[in-house]
Amino acid sequence: MTKLMVFIDGTWLYSNLRHLAKESNQPNFHIDYGALPHAVREQIERQSGLTGLQVVRTFFFGSYPVNYDVVDEDRARKRKDFFRMLREDYHYEVEAYPIDYADRRILQDDREADDTFSPREKCVDIALASAMMYFAAIPGAFDIAVAVVGDKDYFPMFQRVRNLGKRIAVASIRQSCAKVYSDRQDEKRIKDFHIIWLNDMVDRIAWVPEESLVECKSPLHEGNREVLTTMRLREGQPFFCDSCRAKFAEQKAEQMAEFTASASLAGHRGEEEGEGGEGDQHNEGIVDAIIPDRGFGFIKRRDGASFFFHLTHLTNADWGTVNVGDLARFTITKMPQGGKAGAAGEVTIVESAAGNGRSAGNLTRR
Repeated sequence: MTKLMVFIDGTWLYSNLRHLAKESNQPNFHIDYGALPHAVREQIERQSGLTGLQVVRTFFFGSYPVNYDVVDEDRARKRKDFFRMLREDYHYEVEAYPIDYADRRILQDDREADDTFSPREKCVDIALASAMMYFAAIPGAFDIAVAVVGDKDYFPMFQRVRNLGKRIAVASIRQSCAKVYSDRQDEKRIKDFHIIWLNDMVDRIAWVPEESLVECKSPLHEGNREVLTTMRLREGQPFFCDSCRAKFAEQKAEQMAEFTASASLAGHRGEEEGEGGEGDQHNEGIVDAIIPDRGFGFIKRRDGASFFFHLTHLTNADWGTVNVGDLARFTITKMPQGGKAGAAGEVTIVESAAGNGRSAGNLTRR
């Protein structure tokens, strides 16, 4: 058996999907990430005549926004939902790193015309390179590394991996591929197969959406709650239709603006120093307050820091089932500053307070 590992520069791939969309004549083109590793495997088999190739791991390296304008909460959540889908549906190994947006909108077009801020992604390139080198050094981990990349920076690493006796295949996009990869003479000696063009396999790797009727759980929903959607939902994930998501975005922006404008709301303040930073996946706290009719509340962490959350941040519970005293796990999208609460995202209720006698002040349980 010949083992393949696939290493995907997710940021580069996402940035260049427009080229594949144009190639496919599908404005809303999306990649079927379940098909992608096997499509490149098939191309290697055709080129080499090898049979029995097996994809043993697929790695995806990307980034996600933190400390962004609350209006973009839905956009940021979709990025993390995408990473979760890769892990849960396709068993990818995902490494994702935060990008600080300094309280700005995520898309440049949504910022002020004179705003020169440029978000900086860090770690993605080096994470891919170090992962490939690490597994190349482990005997029997893989025989062929397939790199889905376009940036020139990787080629010295490919040379070193080949020096370890491994074979390299490069899959790329014509409009965004460094010449060193497409050179058929391969003067740098960086690959063992002709370059694989994703452009030539758009039909094979295109995601074909399937519509289904799903009940919208939003308290703001009007009309029939069963809505046609192509959204992929995790088990237990509440569904909100596009119309309600737009309403929620406006509502959250208004609530956060109102909250930020005041020194505190119902006595909820935060500390500038805390246990975890933006993007931390392991924060826990107690639901300390709920404003039921407005769809938001606060979580108090063990160190006393307070975090605002909206009902759309819930990952495994309906708004009506959340109680003061519930133990919650959450990520941080905005740290507390100036005595004001921060903002939470991806709130998971891990233990209900209903019937167990716990109070909101019991922060010692982990």
